[in-house]
Amino acid sequence: MVAEVLGTTFRYSHTIGRGEQRGPGFRTPVSMALAENDLMYVVSRASEYRPDSMRITMCTVDEDYVGEFANGGETAGMADESESSMTWPAGCALDKAGNLYVADEWRNQIVMFTKDGEVIGRWGTTGSGDGQMDGPNGITFDAQDNLLVVDGRNHRVQKFSKAGKFISKFGSHGANNGQFNLPWGITVDHEGNIFVADWRNDRIQKFSKDGKFLMKLGASGTKDGQLNRPTGVAVDSEGFVYVTDWGNDRVQVFDREGQFVAKMLGEGGISKWGKEKLDANPDMWKEREISQGLEEEKKFWAPICVRVDDQGRVFIVESARQRIQVYKKIDPYFVGKFDNGRL
Repeated sequence: MVAEVLGTTFRYSHTIGRGEQRGPGFRTPVSMALAENDLMYVVSRASEYRPDSMRITMCTVDEDYVGEFANGGETAGMADESESSMTWPAGCALDKAGNLYVADEWRNQIVMFTKDGEVIGRWGTTGSGDGQMDGPNGITFDAQDNLLVVDGRNHRVQKFSKAGKFISKFGSHGANNGQFNLPWGITVDHEGNIFVADWRNDRIQKFSKDGKFLMKLGASGTKDGQLNRPTGVAVDSEGFVYVTDWGNDRVQVFDREGQFVAKMLGEGGISKWGKEKLDANPDMWKEREISQGLEEEKKFWAPICVRVDDQGRVFIVESARQRIQVYKKIDPYFVGKFDNGRL
């Protein structure tokens, strides 16, 4: 199955992940970051009854497991303020040096790790004043390597230096242009414009690099171009806007003017890690052969995060299915000239 976008085709490539408390796999993944050499950092939020599953998984786009760090089980408990733990990890982003920043929605902090997973600092205090946070989630870096933080329950976006110094803010609570209601995802395009997933208002808002409102796309509903609790947003080099339409179990694509052009409903297959687990347990293969409704397994279920890269790849994180679906944007001339392998 492919999705046509103004002469461009999106084709399913492969799936990464399986449900695991530790090791190769994820447990309620909520965000990811793509580093050099196809290295991925995937944030697992896990659950309160299994805090040891809260971690950052390091793997490659080809699903080679590299390792994990920040395991919640080492210092479990919401009262714990250990330097090695987080409580409710949310968005993540890489700075120009390759360090990983993760928003902790419960502690209202930003935690900083080296590329190898060593904690190098944390900053942030609870509140509604300048520089304070209440429910940070989506984060991204701008061209100047400053960190933009979606301050969810304060209904705004704040800009900080990498060391946590407050620089500026924009947004307030409401439904008018430039206002937010529990925003979540955020990204910056190649021109420096800022896109924010305005979760409760069912829309994406676009701002200048200085926080001036420019446009909005989407409205509440289930029709093409309408949104139901959008969580993630990404913009590719051609200006196409990708939105994880969380409540509608799909990903929608909009053009530079904010017009709907395509949607993806999911084509997920069994991942390499999944096949390894099934091969080790042959009875599980037999159970799948007699299972009903496996076609539904392919579809998106509450996709929460989307990332794009300059190779035309689209990465879609699904918390409920413990996986990431990968798609490839290709020229229609090449459609049908590939086999069913990865693109």
